[in-house]
Amino acid sequence: MPENQAAPTAVVSTYADLGEFLSAEEIPAGQIEIQHEGLPIEILNIPADSDTTFVCFHGAAEKDVKLPWFLGQGVTSGLPANRIFISDPSLRKSNDYNLAWYAGSKEQPALQETLADIVRRILRATGGYNVVFFGSSAGGYASLALSRFFPTSLALAVNPQTSISRFYSGAVERYLTQAWELPGKEMSELPATVAHDLVPAYAAGFCHTVALIQNAKDWFHIQNHQLPFVDAVGDSANLFMLMDRWGPDSGDGHIPPPKELLRGCFEALADCHGDWPAGLAAAGFQTNTTRRDVKRRVVETAPSNPV
Repeated sequence: MPENQAAPTAVVSTYADLGEFLSAEEIPAGQIEIQHEGLPIEILNIPADSDTTFVCFHGAAEKDVKLPWFLGQGVTSGLPANRIFISDPSLRKSNDYNLAWYAGSKEQPALQETLADIVRRILRATGGYNVVFFGSSAGGYASLALSRFFPTSLALAVNPQTSISRFYSGAVERYLTQAWELPGKEMSELPATVAHDLVPAYAAGFCHTVALIQNAKDWFHIQNHQLPFVDAVGDSANLFMLMDRWGPDSGDGHIPPPKELLRGCFEALADCHGDWPAGLAAAGFQTNTTRRDVKRRVVETAPSNPV
């Protein structure tokens, strides 16, 4: 069972709409539910009187996951940092899909901007303006998308998608059908408020910091997501990379790194007080992030063939 739940007896602070939350004099700790355009935005807010805040997103919901899903509580537990966990509200629409990239729905077409507003309000309450947006796979996509709203932030993305349309067609079709009620349509037909392809968005320029953690045996994501991304921005001084092989040699390789490695990353980032290059260097990230560097890491981490 994934570690995904706040305490079932926890008091939930509810808000009738987004305006009520954003204008609230105080932001409570614990579970928060904001009704917005017919769907709840569910958040777990754990302040720690820190200048650093981790904002955590989940990926595809497994069958035994119950919403709201606040993924990342275990690996970040006890860190000297504020923590915000957000459950993807689009998954509340239907049980017929499990993946929505925090990219919104017919009811919430501007969800990415809305979540940025919510995070800003919580930051004003806690003062933790050194912000790390973290997620894996579709959660990694969300971290890359949301961090763009925060110029001094860090996106820590594990095996991320960088363009939704480049993911498996069945999952994309289910998302368009169930979340947007657009069967047979393309991502390009979504409203302009939805950043669904981050490659051209980042190629246009970015000033925050991005740290990619990529499994070197996840060839689908390397080909379809990592390489197009680094082709666009791989020479940026704001891009860092940690790439190695994790998990069994069989399978598709879409496996996150060991929790011990992630924990070390979080500890280094919590201790660097917003000096992201220093924190990432301490965690073992590289500044070599071009297509050539990606291919070199694939070769360097490949298992040796027996003589």
